[in-house]
Amino acid sequence: MRGTTRNRIRPNSRLRPEAAAALAAAFFIYPLFGGGAKAVSEEMLANQPKQEYRARRQGLMRQIKDGIVALVGAREEDFGEVGRFRQKNDFMYLTGVEVPASYLLLVPEGVIEGKPSQEILFVPPRNAFQERWTGPKIGPGAEAQQRFGIEEAASAEKFQERLRELLTAAKPGTRLYTIVPRGSTAQITREHLFIETIKRASPNLQVSDVSPFLAGMRLVKSPAEQALLQKAIDITGDAQRDTAATIKPGVFEYEAQAALEYAFARNGAERPGFPSIVGSGINSTVLHYNENRKRIEAGDLVVVDIGAEYSYYTADITRTYPASGKFTDRQREIYQLVLDAQRAAEKAFKPGQSTISQLNRVASQVMKTSPLRDRNGNTLDRYFIHGLGHWLGMDVHDVGDYGKPIPAGAVFTIEPGIYIPDEKLGVRIEDDYLATETGLVKMSSRIPSEPDAVERMMTSSQTRAAGASSRK
Repeated sequence: MRGTTRNRIRPNSRLRPEAAAALAAAFFIYPLFGGGAKAVSEEMLANQPKQEYRARRQGLMRQIKDGIVALVGAREEDFGEVGRFRQKNDFMYLTGVEVPASYLLLVPEGVIEGKPSQEILFVPPRNAFQERWTGPKIGPGAEAQQRFGIEEAASAEKFQERLRELLTAAKPGTRLYTIVPRGSTAQITREHLFIETIKRASPNLQVSDVSPFLAGMRLVKSPAEQALLQKAIDITGDAQRDTAATIKPGVFEYEAQAALEYAFARNGAERPGFPSIVGSGINSTVLHYNENRKRIEAGDLVVVDIGAEYSYYTADITRTYPASGKFTDRQREIYQLVLDAQRAAEKAFKPGQSTISQLNRVASQVMKTSPLRDRNGNTLDRYFIHGLGHWLGMDVHDVGDYGKPIPAGAVFTIEPGIYIPDEKLGVRIEDDYLATETGLVKMSSRIPSEPDAVERMMTSSQTRAAGASSRK
């Protein structure tokens, strides 16, 4: 793509050196209780430096000067019998701690008269009997303080008592900052129960939401975070190639899902970042279809919207494949229109100025001015029924303010799509981008999206898969 240096799209091979170094370091981390590069692993938590978590805690306390921050971690029982434990994102962002049933208290300097800032992690005491099932856990005390790089690690049994003591000692008017849940399920969350418990004990205490502060911090990704996202994107790219090798008439959508999620696990991803979407035929027109039960038929388009999660950071990449290996003329012209809309949005990006909404209008205009029409003569922008993109990070639809310009360090998607149910035809192309001070880095540039390249990828991937099968 031609243009000024400011607007040029750069491939992921030009990821900033510090991000590349962080990614390289992340590949040599060993488990807590294993052997190997112990000195390195002791300085890392979930493939990020311990000092980075501390810097985040200190940064949050610099923003909040009139209250105490309290966060509630996830519990094993939150995930039922079949779920695997995953720490809450905000808790993980500030601590790197994956110990279930943990709590965090942050007391900014001056909230208690004459006292410096405090950071206290609360973890459950060790239970030798339970550890026969769960494996070794870190309990409160010096070991946890050293391992997690935190000032104090106390017993979770003391959390409520310590919080009351700190609120009593704090200046008059001190607030409690915590996660205030929203939405239809808010009242059944642990955060809601925690707030209700605190209000019963201290009816006059003002509780404020810490989420906006954390959202602003999480929006701008550090080099270490960029490296983890790049790893997740690369794993997802391998999964897309394996999917291309699997898709053909007669295969079920769930067979493609099995192939791609095997690629996730094979390459070290902990889990999918969201339910994998493999939608063929009419299902390609359903935005978040994830049942994946239909048999793929000749002539179908297959929308594959997937993302691997690696160390709590998720990719989000969509490709659309012709089930028969070649696009029909109609499929190809609509696919090319979607790709043109994506490229127009890329080119329109202006560092420090563009919002996602502005880029959305650019993509929509490309569709509106195209000569392509539906069966009734309507322009195809009416079939672009979702937003152009979203923030990406620890959540697939990550936190951040969409009303402000895209800041340097933010990672977001550009994902135009056209969905025509009457034609059983849906196309979406989604890539992940890092905003910098000079332009965009297309982090998913290694995953083909040109229609000819997609067809070649399907042919070569299926040839390799057939060769591998014959050698077994």
